[in-house]
Amino acid sequence: MADGARLESVCAGNRTGGSNPPLSVLFHIFDFPSIVTTSDTMKSIPKYDGSCEPELSERPIGRIVIVLLCWVLGVGAIVATRFRGQWDAYMAIHRWMAERGVPHSLRNYDSLLIYVVFALVGAAIVSRIRGLRMLEVLCIRGGAFGVWKTVGWSLVPIVLGGMALGLVRGGLGIDLATAWPPFSSGVIRAPIGEELIFRGLLVACIAGVIKWSGRSFWINVILSSLFFGSIHVPWTPEALQSWPAFLATFVGGVWYAWLLRHWKSLWVPMGLHAGMNLGWMLMGATGGAGGGGIAENMLRVATIAIATALTIRMSKNRKPNSVAGST
Repeated sequence: MADGARLESVCAGNRTGGSNPPLSVLFHIFDFPSIVTTSDTMKSIPKYDGSCEPELSERPIGRIVIVLLCWVLGVGAIVATRFRGQWDAYMAIHRWMAERGVPHSLRNYDSLLIYVVFALVGAAIVSRIRGLRMLEVLCIRGGAFGVWKTVGWSLVPIVLGGMALGLVRGGLGIDLATAWPPFSSGVIRAPIGEELIFRGLLVACIAGVIKWSGRSFWINVILSSLFFGSIHVPWTPEALQSWPAFLATFVGGVWYAWLLRHWKSLWVPMGLHAGMNLGWMLMGATGGAGGGGIAENMLRVATIAIATALTIRMSKNRKPNSVAGST
């Protein structure tokens, strides 16, 4: 037997032999790519050095471990921000800051800090395994002109239309003292923090391990979008009454992930998320993500349609190797 063939046989045996049925079923459900080395690949290896174990991210069990770890971090970040008000030490710090004149809107930036830390920890783990920079793993890269052009043109309907609608309804009448808290929460904290966790950590980091296509990718997108929708409704029995908000944010989560998959830039969903929240605030829409009237939702649909059309056009014009990562 030739050296290359012998090495192929040994590695294939180590990688596939002895796998138990439950793990095999799990790998089939999530459609993890095959790791069995082909003979053509082995011919390119000049000499067997005694080591044929694949990298952690190349093993199916390794992929599962990394995916679960990212999910633990993502869920942990949301639980920490959702229930931090029940911690005595946390509330003591808030009371201390309030006594010193720190406004509530600024004190709540601790939630953004939690999101950033948890996302960076997950990205650091994946980047260590894949040999990439953390920001590349999170798809936070220098925005090409096409990225900002798409975001800018797409937001024209909802931002300018929101301003016009607000003026028609009695004037914007923006007072900094009253406008800053919702602006800070809806246009800064929520888009940055939520996109870092739900698209950065739970989509981009995981896609860097399981690839950006296939059944495993879309199952993960659906699960992360369901989780994204769940944070926009109360975690109480009354949550069923908020099903419009859940449905709108779930669909929005899938759409944001689709944009991220095509652009490989977190700036696109983050910018659109912030701009759409800004337009919603300018027009004075009520009912949260699942509310608004006909005019508000027509403007929202127009923004979604423009962003989708520009993304499809970009995908058709892009060279196959112009963006790193499998699409």
